[in-house]
Amino acid sequence: MVPMNDSQTVPATGRIPLPSGFPEDIGDLDFILSKGGALDRRWDGFQPRHAQLKMFREAARAFRSGDISIIEAGTGTGKTLAYLLPAIISGKKTVISTCHKNLQEQIFLKDLEFIREHFEVTFSSAILKGRDNYLCLKRYHSEISKRSQWLSRGEQSRIRMLKEWKENTATGELEELPYVLRKEPPFDRLSSEPDACSGKNCRFSAHCFIAGARAKAAEADIILVNHHLFMADLTLRDESAAVLPEWEAAVIDEAHMLEEIAIIFFTKRFSTAELQNVCYDLSRLLDRALESPASGGAGSELVQTVLELREKAENIQEAAARINTSFQGLQEEEILWPAGPSDGWPQKHRELKAALLSLRGELEDLARKAAKLGDLDEDFQPVHRRLDATAENVLFIASNSEPSYVYTVQAKGDDVLLSAVPVNVSEYLRDRLFTSSKTVLLTSATLAVGDSLKYFCRKIGIHEPIGGLVLQSPFDFWNRTVLYIPAHIPIPVYENGYDAFGKAIAEELPRLLEITRGRALVLFTTKRLMDSTYAAIQGRVRWPLYKQGDASRTDTLNAFREDTGSVLLATRSFWQGVDVPGASLTAVIIDKLPFPPFNDPLSKARERLTAESGRDRFRDYSLPEMKISLKQGLGRLLRSASDWGLLAVLDNRLRTKPYGTQILKEIQHGPIKTRLEDVAEFFERMEGAGAPRGGS
Repeated sequence: MVPMNDSQTVPATGRIPLPSGFPEDIGDLDFILSKGGALDRRWDGFQPRHAQLKMFREAARAFRSGDISIIEAGTGTGKTLAYLLPAIISGKKTVISTCHKNLQEQIFLKDLEFIREHFEVTFSSAILKGRDNYLCLKRYHSEISKRSQWLSRGEQSRIRMLKEWKENTATGELEELPYVLRKEPPFDRLSSEPDACSGKNCRFSAHCFIAGARAKAAEADIILVNHHLFMADLTLRDESAAVLPEWEAAVIDEAHMLEEIAIIFFTKRFSTAELQNVCYDLSRLLDRALESPASGGAGSELVQTVLELREKAENIQEAAARINTSFQGLQEEEILWPAGPSDGWPQKHRELKAALLSLRGELEDLARKAAKLGDLDEDFQPVHRRLDATAENVLFIASNSEPSYVYTVQAKGDDVLLSAVPVNVSEYLRDRLFTSSKTVLLTSATLAVGDSLKYFCRKIGIHEPIGGLVLQSPFDFWNRTVLYIPAHIPIPVYENGYDAFGKAIAEELPRLLEITRGRALVLFTTKRLMDSTYAAIQGRVRWPLYKQGDASRTDTLNAFREDTGSVLLATRSFWQGVDVPGASLTAVIIDKLPFPPFNDPLSKARERLTAESGRDRFRDYSLPEMKISLKQGLGRLLRSASDWGLLAVLDNRLRTKPYGTQILKEIQHGPIKTRLEDVAEFFERMEGAGAPRGGS
């Protein structure tokens, strides 16, 4: 292939031609994104960025060579374009995996369309989501059509709305429906689920929405998925049951979440509420079976089987209720049984283990008998699979035979959740993702500790040297932000749940919010601190207050964006994936340094493993985890080059501890201020210089 020279081969107007394949010298592609290059000359909105060009070169190298590469790219780098263009030039069938739906949809609806508009290139793309995002037609007819005669007038009206949507939707994605309709029974039981899917045997298979989405993905050059679906594909591919078409390259965007999603994916769970639900579903089917003409009437073998199953289902529901009673009032997630002799367990745990092993036998017997009724009613088959899966999880948790797992119990209202959580997924990721000759590019704004990617590599199972870059954000932090670390707030000490520290924060926040005129995202490290602070400042702040948990994440963020001048209080799940550029966000306030929770079972297990491997618990686990989380939280402020505002960490350890001063050298920030007067002066100066400011 002859390298393209911008001055000779690229016309002055029209779309920019892209080569089909890579030149010998990757630098020959600089004409696309360089200053004064093709895109710079064609599009007034383009801002050439050296970091973007460096990432583009590294991504192109990885795609050409079939290599693994890791790139930390700070906010504003333009990383999406920097990896999409090499993916398209390569001609490889590429999966792009993200953690959050908003980024997935931004890439699909905005970034790929931008490339089609500005570049002379032909490619196809598809977006594929997890099956629980799609309407199951079989469930629709079962849960809605058959029940409509018993529903109230208001519910009848919602069903008509649902029917109209079903007839007109092109995708079958349930997110198109109003939130209230999706979350209320029986409408919350309409999504497709693997245990309830009959596949090609389903009478609605010809019109199945998930099958249609997968068919489009099979034909596409670029496939957008989320990390959960990508993880499912890695797992099932060895079982010849892959959920994605065969791919040649993968881009893992928001790669800082890869390990966490893998842990969630491989966690084994058993919920007493789920057990009650599956027994309830079975009982409904058994009642239906008794009314069937095929039952043979009283005294028949089928009727006897049904009656026996009903009794077993009732016994299992009673066993679940007893487990609920045993753990009622449990305040925090508790480790069930660590490695070691079982005679050291509390009596309650020994009783639970015995109950689980007995329950497992009952479940297996119930599942076997329910399977025999599949010929009578096809709905028995998915119930059988759910019972089987529950029995398997109960056995895994009760046997506690995997030393790489931590086993926990948690009470949530009338539900008790038992979990077996993998402590380390690095070897799994290494074996499934990093040992092939396929291109794998991992990128995020928060991967490095300092300037090193070694900690992230160790977490995800990469042990040999690979390609990689650490690129800082091009935004002007020094002139457009200040970092406020109040000297007068006491260092947080866990005493009565950080009560003294929490009171100091509740006094400080109203003063800060008066300076910023609201427009603040206040990030907390614990829900308890968030709730107590919210209660303490209500009535003392003249700005609308929103709190995580009062509505869905999407609705909460939308309200915060639209209500300029408002304040959002949130915990760890809002430290990432929140993108609010412009006037609605001019302050990110963090309560304290986000060390891993000391009372979290998974954190405890990781600390133990770190120590057992000869490394230091604090230096080699707690400190790197905290640094990455802090970068994620602070990264919510500047989302565009015109943004400005306050970064605040209300934890004086950032100034007084040796590790704190080291962190200040590693993160991007403006001048450090310790007095509120200095923060107010910064806001007055920015406003006087014409920087936009919301609120009133």
